Amino acid sequence: MKIKAVIFDLGNVLIHYDAQRAAKRFARMTKVPVEKIWKHFFTSRVEKAYTRGEITTGEFFRHAKKAFNSTIDFRTFARFWNEIFWENPGIRQVLKKLSRRYPLYLISNTNELHFNYVEKRFPQIFRHFKRTFPSHLVGRRKPDPRIYWKVLRKIKLRPEETVFIDDMKRFIEGAERVGMKGIRFRSNAQLAKELRRVGIKI
Repeated sequence: MKIKAVIFDLGNVLIHYDAQRAAKRFARMTKVPVEKIWKHFFTSRVEKAYTRGEITTGEFFRHAKKAFNSTIDFRTFARFWNEIFWENPGIRQVLKKLSRRYPLYLISNTNELHFNYVEKRFPQIFRHFKRTFPSHLVGRRKPDPRIYWKVLRKIKLRPEETVFIDDMKRFIEGAERVGMKGIRFRSNAQLAKELRRVGIKI
């Protein structure tokens, strides 16, 4: 079946990130071991709840202050939390070429603070997308099949009419289980080759 849309992941596909950078900065300020910081911010139930939009940014901030017995102000907290991203060199050209032929969409496991920040920080990337579906607004996280189905219903396409691009194998497998074509991202050159393989001109 003809491909009618291309759907991208965000982190380490369009925009690279280093969450350890944030963990180390928080650890230095709070004197809490970086391992504890990492676990709380990036693998805990609280983090997962925040990325599903089940708690607000304010609640996430207050929970962190309490967990680390910290007096950090919100402005500093947000700066440490957000200053972990940089653009994938060359991805703009890929998006520009693709968007001439296909509508582009985005599915990302993310949170309100991060997503609002990257939208403002990287407008030349986001301008190519017809619509974005961050997990904190969808209410589901990859690889939950419901996030893929919700997006497909919103864009009014069948799974087999879409290609999903992600750097994480389990998220690709989640998309493929609902019938989408999957491409695991490793580099811009590899992506272009894989897109051509599934019949997408770039």
